[in-house]
Amino acid sequence: MLIVSGCASRAPVERKWPVMGTFAAVAVRGPEAAAAAAADAARDAFDRVDRTMSNWDPGSDLSRLNEAARRGPAPIEDPDLLACLARAFEAARATDGSFDPTVGPLMSLWGYRPRASRAPSQAEIDATLDHVGYSKVRLDGGTLRFEDPGMELDLGGIAKGCALDLARERVLAAGATSALLDLGGNLMAVGRPPSGRFWEFGVKDPRDPERLAGVVEILEGSVSTSGSYENPGHLMDPRTGRSADTDVLAATVVADSGAEADALSTALCVAGSAAAPRILERFGEARAVLFLKDGRIVVSDGLRWRR
Repeated sequence: MLIVSGCASRAPVERKWPVMGTFAAVAVRGPEAAAAAAADAARDAFDRVDRTMSNWDPGSDLSRLNEAARRGPAPIEDPDLLACLARAFEAARATDGSFDPTVGPLMSLWGYRPRASRAPSQAEIDATLDHVGYSKVRLDGGTLRFEDPGMELDLGGIAKGCALDLARERVLAAGATSALLDLGGNLMAVGRPPSGRFWEFGVKDPRDPERLAGVVEILEGSVSTSGSYENPGHLMDPRTGRSADTDVLAATVVADSGAEADALSTALCVAGSAAAPRILERFGEARAVLFLKDGRIVVSDGLRWRR
């Protein structure tokens, strides 16, 4: 959904590789040794989140945590997983459940993982909804508890953002002066751009991916796009148990935190445009571009956007 533009006075250190079911690319600038170390640190951060937070891997920390929490209170041993879970439940509360990390049973029911997709009956959906709802989970310190043993956490709507936040920390710690981190179209701009006043991100038109709908300009931070037009399974509505069906075709969100941008881009598609202003108010500096199904484009006040 996003195309990045910009130029540099000096070639960055770059890395590209498959991870988290998509592709990652990082471009880091700084003193040569620091830039190389920072690029490797970003890769390590992405790979670590993939190993830790995957629902596809039965041996991941998240999979083992889900299994343990079905039996009783379960300690969360990995600090990065704990931090991402805390952000996920904060986002669930702030979006009134439009983003909800407990949609795991619905994802399995619809076959988005691990098998081919299917169309369940309404009775199956209703029965599965009994096992969904962030209010049925208790995250106390470093311990997770399910009120319903049929529950399952799924961080698919926020894990990429958490990975970007972790990578930003590690890139800066390694001594980079600036970096562009791309995780399957979820982006993080670190430091000032190599030339010009802003990082510029071209946003594709969801109706015609061959053309740009406009350009977002930011100083730093994260940009994330979600859309029902390209990956409906990613946009599960936890209230209906079905893929989101609102007036929002796609949402591009700008926020300081990758986790916030990732979760919000999903939540705004699920909640619809009428709820968007109320939700965005709860996230401070977060801004959004909403592409509506009737052809309109709604841009948050204060967002630098040009067409």
